[in-house]
Amino acid sequence: MRRLVILASTLALLVSATATPARAGPILNEICYDGVGTDADEAFTEILGTPGTSLTGWSLRGINGYNGLAYRTISLTGLTIPSDGFLVLATTGATGAVLLARDATANVDWQNGPDAIQLLDASGSIVDALQYGNAGLYNAGEGIYATDVRAGWSLSRDLLGTDTNDNAHDFLPTITPTPGFVPQPAVPEPATLLLVSAGSVGLAVVRRRRRRVL
Repeated sequence: MRRLVILASTLALLVSATATPARAGPILNEICYDGVGTDADEAFTEILGTPGTSLTGWSLRGINGYNGLAYRTISLTGLTIPSDGFLVLATTGATGAVLLARDATANVDWQNGPDAIQLLDASGSIVDALQYGNAGLYNAGEGIYATDVRAGWSLSRDLLGTDTNDNAHDFLPTITPTPGFVPQPAVPEPATLLLVSAGSVGLAVVRRRRRRVL
């Protein structure tokens, strides 16, 4: 038993020493842009950040992969990162788990890829961006573009909210979207598997039941 405890502690130390720490500032965390059938009922955009952070003056911007131009801008003024760190925006047509997790209503039924979504701060600077699918010269994300997922899937960061400024590394396809939850990637990273197998991480996630309509 003592050896198992030592092994678990060692693995946890190794993972914490090599993992990229989560960014404290607001970042895009999970996005479902293509629902099965009617997109609007499943579409959502989740922003991860420090609880209590005001997003007044911030905005989301959709970039068309065909010409690199913005096709939609969503103001986040008046919104604040909730106590659990996950701000979920969903459409007026949201249903099921998306409706229950929704913190604010917004037109986040983004275009299917290849396109990009950008998060801008109050000064208008891009603080985070996700390119899904290859738009060539008009890629507007960070690093290499992420996979353009199939209908009903989402793109999400790992359990740590890792942000290396490379979309292909940071966003993984998620078979079952998890609005308001810690995301569960379709292919867990080795570090996450080590932590779970060693029993060094306990995770309890509580779904929110709050709603706010803009």
